[in-house]
Amino acid sequence: MKPALRYIIILFIVVVAVMLIRIFLVGSYRIAGSMLSSSLNVGDYVLVNRLKLKISHDRNRLMLYRSPLRQDADHPPLFVGRCIGAPGDIIQASDVGFRVNGSLLPNVHTMPSTFRIPKNIKEPLIQTLKTLQIPFRPMKEDSTGIILRMSLCEKELLNRNLSQVVAIEMIDEHSIKFEFIVPSKGKTIDLNETVITVYKEAIAQEAGNDIVFRDGKLFIQDEENSSFTFQNNYFWILSENETEGIDSRHLGVIPQNYIVGSIWYCLYSKVAANRFKRIH
Repeated sequence: MKPALRYIIILFIVVVAVMLIRIFLVGSYRIAGSMLSSSLNVGDYVLVNRLKLKISHDRNRLMLYRSPLRQDADHPPLFVGRCIGAPGDIIQASDVGFRVNGSLLPNVHTMPSTFRIPKNIKEPLIQTLKTLQIPFRPMKEDSTGIILRMSLCEKELLNRNLSQVVAIEMIDEHSIKFEFIVPSKGKTIDLNETVITVYKEAIAQEAGNDIVFRDGKLFIQDEENSSFTFQNNYFWILSENETEGIDSRHLGVIPQNYIVGSIWYCLYSKVAANRFKRIH
């Protein structure tokens, strides 16, 4: 065989091998503004493991996934989030955070709690929040105080920097706001007005044009359905950037085939400490 022909064949094999690896095994991506995570920075280049792992091994992994919204079908944006719920898991959402199969997720800054603060310090409170660069979240007021969501760390910062000593009271610490099951293939799940929003996009994708959501209920071919049998596996994924990140709280449950893969390594970052860093 002529050396030139041998070189062309070897080059062809290498190119095909690289393409197959990128398609089926590993892909490289640049973190953009729509892909937010406290573990990564905008502009970072990451390696994504495309191999489909066992479902039980997907919990707590930082995942790259596409938006499942029907309106995004033509050009679905990519998001980064941590998988906290796999098919069959029971998720309980409350003011103190999320419980998965009865276990409270570790207390992290991205899981804010709800506090009541006296009404007479509203102006100093707003000014102190701005000074400390604590993200502004919508406030509510009742007869006794201002109700505000923030992390325990933010609460301590606020306590130390307010111009006067006030009682900041945690409220509804153990109240469960809603509970749902992350759908698994072939699983029939009962529906109610509260949880139907979690499943709405998934049901619409699976059932097609024969469905209507009306008054918090599901109608298929004009017949009300109090349950739905899912044909795919789904995941519940939360962004590590609570103030700006988009996740399952906005998108609903994420279909398995919309997950690109788990983020494996940070190849390059403006932050030197993050370069060639394993992502957990």
